[in-house]
Amino acid sequence: MMASVKTVAVCTDDAHLGARVREALERLDVVLVERPREAAIRAEQAQDAALVVADAGHDARDVVAAAERHAAADEPVPLLLIVEPDAVSSLRLPVGVPSDFVVRSAQPAEIAARARLLLWPGEEAGDSSVVRVGELTLNLATYQAHVSGVPVEFAYMEYALFAFLVTHPNRVYSREALLRRVWGHDYFGGARTVDVHVRRIRAKLGPELAARLETVRNVGYLWRM
Repeated sequence: MMASVKTVAVCTDDAHLGARVREALERLDVVLVERPREAAIRAEQAQDAALVVADAGHDARDVVAAAERHAAADEPVPLLLIVEPDAVSSLRLPVGVPSDFVVRSAQPAEIAARARLLLWPGEEAGDSSVVRVGELTLNLATYQAHVSGVPVEFAYMEYALFAFLVTHPNRVYSREALLRRVWGHDYFGGARTVDVHVRRIRAKLGPELAARLETVRNVGYLWRM
């Protein structure tokens, strides 16, 4: 094994989440070590790891505190938190630790982009992280969108929905499917939530790009590439 290959510790007890993280990180040149979620709140979480991916659930405070304790006693280890959507508003990232987060419903491409930035800081996002459609530029690594060079201020779930549709073009998704893929299986809101977010996205894109976000009557939505 070459010494330059980095090790990533994945700390979760959720088999489905673990599989999605594995799918994401297999895109990178890393070695994966799977550990229980409890390992993320113990000092040994960071042993020989270049990155810790921790399932923080609804409350990330114990994981954040553990990362700060380890950083105070040793070299800080980058941390990627995976949190439930309801934890975002109160989330505090650890002080003195390179860190980032994704919500539980994040797609493998998003997880890989965030992990890559923590593993190899300072590198520009690769071409695979940037989607360009006409005057639209969508950077999946930095969660930024620009139209004609002007930033588009999306709320988090607006961006998540828009990014999913843009990266899965020319395919119709029902409202129920979008709720599962973007909001996650644990979301209990109604399907009209999708309609509200689509309206907000269209309003921010301008008429030309908004026309690509099509409504398929009695079915759902698609992004026309």
